[in-house]
Parts: sequence; structure tokens; C-alpha cells
Amino acid sequence: MSAERVERRLAAILAADVAGYSRLMGEDEEGTLFALRAIRRDLCDPKIAEHRGRIVKTTGDGLLVEFASVIDAVRCSVEVQREMMARNATVPAVRRIAFRMGINVGDIIIDEGDIFGDGVNVAARLEALAEPGGICVSARVQEDVAGKLDLAFQDIGEQALKNIARPVRAYRVRIDPAAATAGEAVSARGEIRHWAAAIAVMAVLALAAGVVAVWGLYPGQPAPSPTATVEGTSKTSPALPEKPSIAVLPLANMTGDPAQDYLADGLAENLIDALAQNPALFVVSRYSTLVYRGKAAPLPEVGKDLGVRYVLEGSVQKSGDRIRVTAQLIEAATNYHLLSEKYDRNLTDLFALEDDLTLQIVRALDARLSGRMVARTAALGTHNLDAWKNLVKARRVYLRYKPAEMDEAQKLAQRAVDLDPEYASAWQLLAFTYFNQADNGWAKDRVTAFGTARQLNDKVLQLDPEFAAAHRLRALLAMRKSDREAALADARKSIELGPNDEDNYFVLGTILFSFRRFDEATAELATALRLNPHPRIAVPGMHAVVLSASGHHDQAIAEIDAAIAADPENPFGFLMRGRVEAYAGHHRDAAASFEKALELDPASAIGASALAGVYNQLGRTDDAIRLLERGPPQWRDVPTIREWRALSYALAGRNEEASVEFAAIRSLASKYYTVASADQRWRGFYTPEFCDRIEGVLLEYGVPPK
Repeated sequence: MSAERVERRLAAILAADVAGYSRLMGEDEEGTLFALRAIRRDLCDPKIAEHRGRIVKTTGDGLLVEFASVIDAVRCSVEVQREMMARNATVPAVRRIAFRMGINVGDIIIDEGDIFGDGVNVAARLEALAEPGGICVSARVQEDVAGKLDLAFQDIGEQALKNIARPVRAYRVRIDPAAATAGEAVSARGEIRHWAAAIAVMAVLALAAGVVAVWGLYPGQPAPSPTATVEGTSKTSPALPEKPSIAVLPLANMTGDPAQDYLADGLAENLIDALAQNPALFVVSRYSTLVYRGKAAPLPEVGKDLGVRYVLEGSVQKSGDRIRVTAQLIEAATNYHLLSEKYDRNLTDLFALEDDLTLQIVRALDARLSGRMVARTAALGTHNLDAWKNLVKARRVYLRYKPAEMDEAQKLAQRAVDLDPEYASAWQLLAFTYFNQADNGWAKDRVTAFGTARQLNDKVLQLDPEFAAAHRLRALLAMRKSDREAALADARKSIELGPNDEDNYFVLGTILFSFRRFDEATAELATALRLNPHPRIAVPGMHAVVLSASGHHDQAIAEIDAAIAADPENPFGFLMRGRVEAYAGHHRDAAASFEKALELDPASAIGASALAGVYNQLGRTDDAIRLLERGPPQWRDVPTIREWRALSYALAGRNEEASVEFAAIRSLASKYYTVASADQRWRGFYTPEFCDRIEGVLLEYGVPPK
């Protein structure tokens, strides 16, 4: 052991940096440097000397200062911030220089004039929590200063700070009423609140796109191009939201090896996931931005197309164990660069790279951080690079949404959780694969697959009770049991926790539709469409169904036909078109659409059930029976398949076979299968005369009224 002793002492540490430094430098590099030198010379350095502080080191945009007295540290920071407010009063908003400051008291190590230790690290993390023009201090600082200086403090609770083992209670210094007003003005201009900035690595927040509360889940693909239109229609640019809006474009894979696409995709997804959890920010869906993969569209056009003010673009290049990432945060309309960064790192430092890039984006947008959100989002990720790779690949396969690809996504997600059993996002995607296999009739044992999905989802909620996608899946599972009130509560919770996730609004919209609350359903689905101007076909499809059910058939058919034209090989579009036609009373057209859907996906229990019902409405009961009898073995566990087999046999006078099927229904869905529940699904979809007829059949075979 070395006999050399290190020098330690207790000190107050002030960390400061310039908010929006990259933006200021990008706009006027020489002017910004000149202004900063003047502020250092005329204000900061004299104030630090006056209060007996020692400047330990400086960076391009920051200072680290040591004080022997915490009173001196706080008094110095307050006087500097007040003077900066006075200076900025006559400076245009875009040119104002504003400092963030963090102060902590702790034991430090001194080495050749520099200082180290947790006391220093905490001060730096507190600085990141401060608002532009503000000061954030630890609880110890607040206790030491309380009653000694004429200042008020705002308790912002315990904060989970990066690389700090224990939570740190933090306070914001309320310098004076003018400071509070200035802070509110920043918020009104779009300050990003509750941002998850320190990403250990954010993995995929599990995807589930498109649920139809009555008929099941069946996501589609994004529109194939950013300019896809249908004859007779025109695409209008969405209006800019009131809050800051951003799109993260697909990062370019500069490696030259398509097998490395997953790396660029995963990095982009993680940034979107972090941004999207912030309710003060509007983040368009990653599905919308996929249409720009490999395209060099002018950014003003991208901004108009997606309806956002800011665009993040960049590239990833991997060479051996090294990775280079470039990123530019740009105001789309003006091509003004708020941020331009380049990172060269070892691949094993991927997660730290993400953290650095995220922090740069936060500062460029003058955002403040929430330690609570940092801690929660870190729990969703992993430090295991191989686990992350498997989940990113699983997500890409999952989006193809076919039986074989769902099996492959399941294997990849399972591999991810085997590598990291605490990986919440991987467990969530795994749960969705089982749910989709069961819900679409792809699982050999549907009941077991639903049970597995429920167990896996419960595990996610144990790892993180505030995981939005887990509440969304719980809502879907509740709908499959006809527990609509529980489904509605979980769907609303998913939006509270994931305010920028289109899938959450989509699920809530479909649940409201099941309550026949059409206006509310339309509003939620419209929000989903705004979050994704290039939606997967499920979203406009369901929106069209609600429009038709509420009497707007012409508008509905135009919307669904436009969606089908953009994705003509997707069976979901024809399923939705069939429902649009059925609600309009056009059952022959509905049958033709359902037939096309089954042609594209012969294994779909959802499509077969819908077509069998319409066949019976049209008097083609024998066709319905043939369709249902020839289905794959796994259909026998699908309640809607057994329901229409029972009704078809009864309508054909085959009473013994009908009795067997109704017995199967009672076994599969005994707790919720009633005449009232069936009527709620069918009323408006079939003619009143046909609804009355099949309700009579249900009563005849012992189905309870309520």
C-alpha cells in the first residue's frame, strides 16, 4: 500500500455552465466568445474573488469553483445570477447568455490543484437540474444557508443522479419574484420538463400497434413514402403544436454493412423513447420518421410534413470495436443548427455515448432534468450490449407482424431476457409476442399463450409499475375478458405515463368505441394520427370504422381507401374496410373486403369471424359453416370462431352441433358471454332484424341475458 496520503478537505463546490451554449456558438461563434469573456472579466471573476472562491478549472461554457464557506458560495451565485438578469433585460432573447448553477457541500480530494470526489460530482449533477438563470442546491446546502440569507427554496424532492449511489434531495433557489417569473416564461416557451436524460441504455419500449377492442389486435406497416397520396386527395401539413415539437430521423448507417442497421436503429429508438416520455414535449412517432430512411429530403419539407419545429438527424459508423456517431439538432424551417456533435467511442461505451448525446440535446433545448424520470427510465434499459442487440433485432422483426416473424421476435426477446433478467423492455416485447399469437389465432394453445402474456406483463409491472406499455397491454387483456372498466382505467394510465405514444391513444380510442362513445373515440384516434402523420394502417383504419359507425360513411370510406392504397398488401386494411361497409349497411361490399383480408392472411381468426358473421347476415349460412370448419386447429380455442360456428349451425337447423359449440363457448368465455354483451358488439354492424334473430338463438340455447 502506498504511504502517500491524499489531501482532503470539506468544501462548498459551485458548478456552472451556459444554457444553450451550442446554439449560441452555432449562431455567432465570435460574438458569443467575446460576450463570455466580458462576463468573466467584468462579473464572474470579480464576484468569485470577492467571496473568497477559487476557480478550479474552466471549460468552454463552464466553471468549477471551490469555496471554504457555503454562505459565500450561495451568496456569490445569487449575485451573479441577479446581475445576469439585469444584463439580459436589454438583450434579444435568442442572444441571451444564461447560466445554470449547482452547489453542494462535501468532502473533496485535491490533486495538483484539481478537485475530485462525490462532492464535486453531485454539484455537477445539480447544475444539470437547474433552470437557465437558476441555481440548484443539495439539502445540506439548504440547511446550512436557511435563515442566514434572505432567500426562498423550492423542494424538488429526492433526485437519482447519474453515478451517485444514493438519492440526493435537491432544492431550487428562488432568487426573487422576478426570477420566478423568468422561470415561468421559459416554461411557456417550451421548457422540457420531466426529461429522462441519463440513459444507461434505453431499450425498446415495447410496441403494440393497433387494437380493435371487439375484433383483436392487428398492426400494420407505415406508409411506404412521405409523399404517398391517393387520387382525389391531398396531404395537408399538420399545424405546429403549442409545445416544442421534435422528430428524430433514422440515423444513417455509414458502415456499408446492412447487418449493422440495428445499431443506428437502436440509437435512434432510444432517443425517441427518452423524449417521448416528457409531457411538455411533442414527439412524432418513430413510424412516421421511417419513411425518411435513406432519403435526403430538405429539412423545411420534413418539418412541414411531420408538423414539427425541430429535427434531429445524424449517422452511425462502426469499425471493429469503435463507433462514431454524429448528430445535428436543427430548426427545420430555417436550417438553424442548435447542436452539432461528433462522438468517437469504444463500442462498449455505447450507453455512455447515449447519455452524453441526450444531455447535449437537453441543453440545446434549454431543458431541465428530472431525477425521478432518470431513475425510472434507466430501469427499463440494460448494461448488457448483447441483450440490447437482441431486443433491437427483435423489434425490427416484430414489426413485420406475420406468424413466422412473431416466432422469431419471441426467440430474440427471450434471448435478451436470458442475458439480462432485469431488462423490463425486453420482458414487455416478449409479453406482446405471446398476446399477438393468441389474439390472432396463431398460437397452438391460445389460452396458454394469453396466460403467458399476462404473467410476463405482471413481471414488467413488478420491475417498473409506471411502464406505460405494460398498462396498455393490461388494458388489452382486460378487454379480452370483457372487463371494459378495468381496460379503460389502464388505457388512461398508459397515456398519463406515455403521453407521446400513439399506441396508447389508439388503444384508448378503441376501448371508448366499445362503449359506443364515438366522439371521444374519434378524438383519441385523431391524436394518434397527429403523433404519426405517416401512420400504420391500423390507426386510420380504426378511425374510419368509428366515423362509419357514427354515420359519416363517405368520409370513412375515403379514409380507409387512402390507407389501403398506401399499403395494399396489408390484410388489416381490408378488415377495416369490411367493418366500414358493414356499419353503412353495405354487407355485400363488406363480405368482399373480408374475403380479400383472408386471402392475404388465411390464418386470421379475426378475419374469419368477421366474414362468417356477414355471410350469415346475407343468408349464406352454408358458406359460413364451410369457412369455419376448414380453419386451422388453433381456431378451436378462439371464442368468436366457436360463437359463429354455434350460430351458423343453429341458423342452419343443425341443433345438435350448435349445442356442442355453445357448450364450448361457455367453457371458453363463461364469465362474460351474455346476450347483452353480444348485442353491444353487433348492434349497428348488422341489421336490426338480424340482431333480433341471433339474440333469439342465444336465448334459446341458454346464453344468459345479462
